[in-house]
Amino acid sequence: MALELHVWGPGFSLPSIDPHCLAAIAYLQRAVPEGEWKLVASSNPTLSPTNELPALRNGDVWIGGFRNIFHYIAQISSGEWVLDAGLAEQEGADCIAFSSFVESHGQPLLDLSLYVSSENFTTITRPLYNTIQPFPMPYLTPNSIRAAAKLRTDHLGLSGLDIDIDGTRTQHSIIPESLRTSRTTVSSLLAASPEAHAQIRLDALARNFLEPLRDLLGEKKYFVSDKQFSSLDCLVLGYLSLMLVPDLPQRWLSKIMRANFSGLCAWTEELRIEVFGPAVTVEDALLKSPGASASAAEQQIGKNFSLPWAAPQDRGVIGVGQTYLATLANSIPVLGEYRRNIREEQLSQKTEEEPSSTLQAATIAGGIFASAALLVGYMFQQGIIPLGGEEPERQRGSGLDAFGEAGAALSIYANQMDAEVQRQRILEVESHGPPHSQPAVEVEIGSNGTVVKETTG
Repeated sequence: MALELHVWGPGFSLPSIDPHCLAAIAYLQRAVPEGEWKLVASSNPTLSPTNELPALRNGDVWIGGFRNIFHYIAQISSGEWVLDAGLAEQEGADCIAFSSFVESHGQPLLDLSLYVSSENFTTITRPLYNTIQPFPMPYLTPNSIRAAAKLRTDHLGLSGLDIDIDGTRTQHSIIPESLRTSRTTVSSLLAASPEAHAQIRLDALARNFLEPLRDLLGEKKYFVSDKQFSSLDCLVLGYLSLMLVPDLPQRWLSKIMRANFSGLCAWTEELRIEVFGPAVTVEDALLKSPGASASAAEQQIGKNFSLPWAAPQDRGVIGVGQTYLATLANSIPVLGEYRRNIREEQLSQKTEEEPSSTLQAATIAGGIFASAALLVGYMFQQGIIPLGGEEPERQRGSGLDAFGEAGAALSIYANQMDAEVQRQRILEVESHGPPHSQPAVEVEIGSNGTVVKETTG
């Protein structure tokens, strides 16, 4: 059975919108022989034991995370499918050190460019999720990823890129409102002269990341070796591709690259075509054409793609609902932490034998019960469900409306599920016939509690 690499779907003409997914694609494309692996744009992190993509599937085994994936590939291939094999000692040390550097310094730049910047996020990034995820997931996923990006970049002091934040904060301040200076927004930030304070900070962040990479590459073909493509090249290719290629309304990052780091730009353009092939569309990844019939979609499988795309499994209404609820639960503070702890415990408990079906059922039932209990507790705490004698606060909303867009999507999805259940019942009746009629009983009770009349149908 071929390995399956599950990734976030394509965007910006790249095979994925995530740098680690691009790195994993590059690694398998260069390390694993053709025919031994497939690429699946599932865009479903709940498949992974670590609740992240990329995730590698080998039969019943799931491996989550870029580094875990290439270590696992080395293990199952007995060291044959390893890009870093044969590197000199110093080259291997550079590979490890700069891989950590790329992740720690490159991720904040992508966070600011694709997610924190309100204009880039609302016009480009968020709509991409509508094309790679089924309804109602796009109501929840991009906002959750953006919230995490804001947390990762909060220490940089560039929240002015997010113009969704009110320019004058509502919390109490010793400075009178009339004396406060307005906060920098993305419009004033990027439309101003290059000497503007925030623009200088963005430029400095980009240079702190790009200059060491330029110096390391030098005149070599690859970053740590002139002859050998390494795991570091995979990682750098993933990050630089998402910095250079996307056509965004606010292109401050790609402008800095093109104006000052032409060597890195040329390296990225050349390698992304060599490794990823021509521009990728959502239809390429899902192996279907817009409005095409099922037979036409099947014929698409034989198309000569540079990447070994395989169509993701159709999860149906129930499967999508389970994924949505799991993602929603992970975003709730207490419940999300509980679920993460459960996943970590399950990963740490490695046994040689598979648990029995009874034990699995008990574990699942216990998890569902505990999750439901914590969810109800959270709703009580937030005032969504009022305690006895209390009136719910109007500001919080009621029911699923209190979850905002996510709750509205969940409400719509629930209606869709009801319709699906009704359709299934109609199909069952048509195939098995109507249920046997039961006699109808009518009873009338008099004012003194005695039976006045009793009839049967």
